[in-house]
Amino acid sequence: MILTPNSPLIRYTGRWNVGETEAVSTANGSYAEFAFSGECAVVEFGIDHCTVPFPRVYIAVDGGAKIEVPLDKFIRISAPGGNSIPAEDGEHTVQIILKGSVELQNRWLAPLEAAVSVRSLEADAFRPLPEDNRKVIEFLGDSITEGISIDVERRFVHYGGSRDMVFWDDSTAGYAWLTAEALGMRPVIMGYGCLGTTRMGAGNIPDVPESYPYYSDGCPMESTGADFIVINHGTNDRGADRETFVRQYTRLLEVVRERNAGSQIIALTPFCGALAEEIREIVGTFNREHSDDVFYINTTGWIPPEPLHPTREGHKTVSRNLAAILRERFL
Repeated sequence: MILTPNSPLIRYTGRWNVGETEAVSTANGSYAEFAFSGECAVVEFGIDHCTVPFPRVYIAVDGGAKIEVPLDKFIRISAPGGNSIPAEDGEHTVQIILKGSVELQNRWLAPLEAAVSVRSLEADAFRPLPEDNRKVIEFLGDSITEGISIDVERRFVHYGGSRDMVFWDDSTAGYAWLTAEALGMRPVIMGYGCLGTTRMGAGNIPDVPESYPYYSDGCPMESTGADFIVINHGTNDRGADRETFVRQYTRLLEVVRERNAGSQIIALTPFCGALAEEIREIVGTFNREHSDDVFYINTTGWIPPEPLHPTREGHKTVSRNLAAILRERFL
């Protein structure tokens, strides 16, 4: 049995552009899930335009350990039935997560050099997944939000320049993913290195007010319908003048609200302590002028300002603090 990428038997979480021939994502932390019967399944990916080093994905079978592999044209998942797995004999679930990709590779303009493109699934049979009715929490941020340089100590093991950074990035160890897990929600993560409200990101990503409504250049994205939307921008806007930052951050709030009428928007200050007062004033003005209730959180002091990209422990600390505030305030 072969599934096309737009089959209702495949569930996508995150920023996926799903079509008849491929489902594409360049956003780390996006994932696809399916359930199959039999001893193996084969996933076909489109890698024609990918540039070495390819994106890295995690594959988890039956809710077990995540195994990291580089993207390839075909990846075979062998899972024979038996007592060693928790699933029923011959029936399995699979989760494929975009763990990380090279932020300097093109992720906006065609051809996309750093993208996961699901083209088909093959197995003896496929079956519907259990429903996932969890709330959705969306994160808008930069390289910190997408989990870049979490394992920076590995640069001393092997280091071949910025292109090798993909080997110590991990979207599932970032505060965004961890916060969603802590709150029992589905994460939708938009994080791109160097991106800000006033500047474009690595990989040709336009500034976030312009890029947020799109998967990639010329590909509009529908609203995710998120229950909560967390904005963590400002770290890469530190070089902008105050007037420009105020205008662009306000524009981002307007774009997010226009696309998500019923979502609770949360504005975080950068973890390095920058622009906290400016963001507080912007949120206050926006709420008064739009009769809105954007929730402001000052994260100053949660973690040390250096390293700029938090370690795994730093991300855990941020997640604990953020989840506690959101749980007490909204849940």
